[in-house]
Amino acid sequence: MPSPNRTVLATALVAALAACSGGPATPEARTPGAAAMPDRISSAPRSDAGATRLTVYSGDFDAVSNSYPGNGMPGLALVSQTIRREVGQGDGEITVGGLPRALDAGGVRLTPADTGVTVRGQRYEFALAGQDELLQRSIGRPIEVAYSTGGARQTERGVLLAAGSGLTLRLDDGRIRVLSAFDSFDLTDLPGGLNAEPTLRWQVAATDAGEHVFQLDYPTGGLAWRAEYHIGLEQDGAACRMRFSGSAQVANRSGAGFEAAQLTLVAGDPNTASKIQPRQERAMMMSAPAAPAAQADMAPTPRDSGEYHAYTLPSPADVPDGSVQQVPLLEAADAVACQRVYETRNGITGYVPPRPLVRREIGPAQTEAAVTASLHFTNDEASGLGMPLPAGRARMFDGDDYLGEAMLAHTPAGREVELAIGNVFDLSAQRTREDFQLDAGGRTLTERYAITLHNAKSAPATVRVVEGLPRWSEWEIVDAGGGDWQPEDAQSVATEVEVPAGGEATVRYTVRYRWAADMRTQ
Repeated sequence: MPSPNRTVLATALVAALAACSGGPATPEARTPGAAAMPDRISSAPRSDAGATRLTVYSGDFDAVSNSYPGNGMPGLALVSQTIRREVGQGDGEITVGGLPRALDAGGVRLTPADTGVTVRGQRYEFALAGQDELLQRSIGRPIEVAYSTGGARQTERGVLLAAGSGLTLRLDDGRIRVLSAFDSFDLTDLPGGLNAEPTLRWQVAATDAGEHVFQLDYPTGGLAWRAEYHIGLEQDGAACRMRFSGSAQVANRSGAGFEAAQLTLVAGDPNTASKIQPRQERAMMMSAPAAPAAQADMAPTPRDSGEYHAYTLPSPADVPDGSVQQVPLLEAADAVACQRVYETRNGITGYVPPRPLVRREIGPAQTEAAVTASLHFTNDEASGLGMPLPAGRARMFDGDDYLGEAMLAHTPAGREVELAIGNVFDLSAQRTREDFQLDAGGRTLTERYAITLHNAKSAPATVRVVEGLPRWSEWEIVDAGGGDWQPEDAQSVATEVEVPAGGEATVRYTVRYRWAADMRTQ
C-alpha cells in the first residue's frame, strides 16, 4: 500500500483536469469548503472533419503495440491537418490540443493559407503529468490540504512553500506548518502552462479579424504498421500453387486518435537523427477496444515515395488511439507458382576458420538432424505476383491446416522469396563420419561422411542436403559418393536426394583439405 503522503485522492487531479479541459469537477471530487478552480485553459477545437492526412511508416510495429504513451514511443508518422480559427485583428493566440504525447515539437509547422496572418512564435506545453509535478509547479500558490490526526479529519489552508517528503505551508497567520502525511489537496489557482492534454500555442498577428485557415504538420511516434500475409497452399503431386493475399495492421498507441483520416502507409524506415522525444507523462492509459477493419472499396495501388513505396487507402479511415486494426493492402493473387522445399543442414555452414582444424574430435562422429520445410516463390508477373511486398508476417496454411509463419522482408518485384515453415515430422536425417585421415607431413586432411535420410510419409520426398566444410578454406570433393554435389557457397556444398515413401536413402561424399607449408594448424 502506498504511504498516505504519496497518495492523492481523485479530488486534486480531477479538479485540475476539469479546469484544464474547461469542464467542472464532479461533486465527489471536491473537498467541502474548497475554493473552485478557475477555467484558465479551454480545450482547443479539433481540425476539420476529413481534413487530416496521416502517413504511417513501417517498422517498430511490435514495439508500438506493446508500449503506451509516456514510454519512449517508438514508431513514426507524419500528420497533416487543415484547421480553422477565429483570429482578431492585431496580435492574438491560437491553440491546438488533442495531440499525440510523442509529438516532435521541433518538427511542427503551422502555415497560414493566406497572407493576412503571420505566425510569430510557437510554444509546446506538456500535459499534466501527475501529483509530484502538479505540486512542484504549485509552489507559491494557495493550497488546501486534508489530513487525518487522532482519527479526525483536519484541513489546512495556506501558501505552498515546498513539496517533497510531505508539504510545507505558510498559513494565513504567518506560521509555517509541515505536513509529513496528507490525504488529499485542493488548488485554488491552477499553475500556468498545465494542460489536460499536450497543447500547441502560436502567437499570431492578423491584418483582418475573422476565420482563417491554417495547415498544421508534425511528426510523431506511437504509430506503426506492418503487412500481414495469408498464404493458402495447394499441392498436387510435384505442382505447388498458392493463393497470396495481404492486409496491413496499423497500431496507434500515440495518445491521440484520428477520425476520417486520409491514411497512407509507407513501406520504409527513414533514418532519424534522434529517437529522443519530448519528456513524456507517466499516466494510466485506458486502451480503446480493438478497432474494426477500416473499409475501402479496393486495395490501394502502390506508388513510389522517395526511396520507399506508399499505399494510400482510397477511402478515409478512423485510427482510434489504443487500437490495432486491419486495412486492405494487396489484391489477392490466385494460382501463384511456388515450391515446397525440404532441406537438412549440418549446422556449421558458412564458418571460415582462422587456420586449418585438424583435430579429429572437432565435431561429433554421428548426429541426428532435423529436416525443415520452406516455401519458395518468385515475386514476378510470370508467377502471378510482380509487385513490391512490404515487410511483414506471412502465415501459411495447407487447406485448413496451419503450417507456420515467417517474417517477410521488404521485397521488390522480381526477387526470390524463401519463407521457413518449420521442422517436418515425418522426415529426419542422420549424419555419420565414416573415415578420417590426417597427413600432417603432406599437409592434407581427408574426411568421408554419410547422410542417411528417413521418410515416414506415404509419398516420396526430395530432400536438399547442405553440408558445411568448416575445417579450412581450401578444399575439394574427391569422391561424390553417388551425389551430385555442387558448391553452395565458399564453405559448403549441396545435393538433392530422392527418398522413397516409407523408406530411406543414403548419400556420401569425401572431402580433402590442403594448406600451405607456413600455415599453423589447430
